[in-house]
Amino acid sequence: MALIDRRAAIGALFPLVVTMVAAVWVYAAGATSRMVETAVDSPWLILGVYADRFPVLAFAVIFAIARLFVLIFVAQRPMILLRLILFVPAALLVLAATLYPTFGGIVARPGFIGGGFSLMNSAVTGAEAGFLLGGAIAGVMLGLVTGLARALMDWSWGFTWGKPVRALLALVAYAFMGAVLAIGWSTLSAAGALFPRAPLTIIELIGLIGLTVVATAPQIVVAALADRARRA
Repeated sequence: MALIDRRAAIGALFPLVVTMVAAVWVYAAGATSRMVETAVDSPWLILGVYADRFPVLAFAVIFAIARLFVLIFVAQRPMILLRLILFVPAALLVLAATLYPTFGGIVARPGFIGGGFSLMNSAVTGAEAGFLLGGAIAGVMLGLVTGLARALMDWSWGFTWGKPVRALLALVAYAFMGAVLAIGWSTLSAAGALFPRAPLTIIELIGLIGLTVVATAPQIVVAALADRARRA
């Protein structure tokens, strides 16, 4: 029996498609951090330093929430109408973890704040290692938060040996996603990318989409395997 079938592949690829559409929309709208703050105009949304240093985290969050949306259709318990309702608090949990008290939330801070921004300022580890390590830890944190949100929607909590293996693979995939996005965007920034202080250029958009495809590839494979195993 195939490990991945068409249905599992479509469900796994859907978050990537949503993320790329979001990137194209940001480019088309000419969105900047100032525009977002003006449009929202809420004391609950403070962008701060992580929006400048690690803005692509926003697209990782979109990917994670889109994956939760897929769970509405691939999970088996509870009934689908209840899963649809539970999607709202699950998505809000991910948003709270990544936006409170400022952009990055508890997801970005553990990886990047070490020793008064020593990782981000490369005072200890060096630029490349700092962003790789900080991004990987941020990815793991996003994976843990998303896993908790998934548990709110998917009540198939029975133990099988495959579940912890897939959970570990998912965390590794999230770590890879965070590391690739962090080091990739830092490279684009060093080359002159000004987003989110300035709108995305077409070159930056192409770079962002390429980064997203590479960064999420392991996550897509793990998700497809998980969806196929769930039905089996």
